[in-house]
Amino acid sequence: MAIDVEIQDETGNALARYNGPPLGLAFLKLAPANGACFRFIIPWGDTTFNEEQTKVLRAELEAVARTNPDQARLREINALLEFLSPAVGVHTYVKFIGD
Repeated sequence: MAIDVEIQDETGNALARYNGPPLGLAFLKLAPANGACFRFIIPWGDTTFNEEQTKVLRAELEAVARTNPDQARLREINALLEFLSPAVGVHTYVKFIGD
């Protein structure tokens, strides 16, 4: 089961779609239990982050990337971080779309 990711405008229109390595359950298990954003991405539903939350999510992903030796997970994290780079803006949202 892969999770889709979009950058959306304030009306929910997709501005960009993630086309990197598929994000699945193994990716989600990297989320620290005490994190503020990453741990709330769920595979069976949708999770939306505003521009301020996206900054926190990026910081959490960067921290996980620094400490995770699994090359497959690092490829996923780095691809997602690259995708999220333009997402931090006024009235833009990052939406993780689960099953």
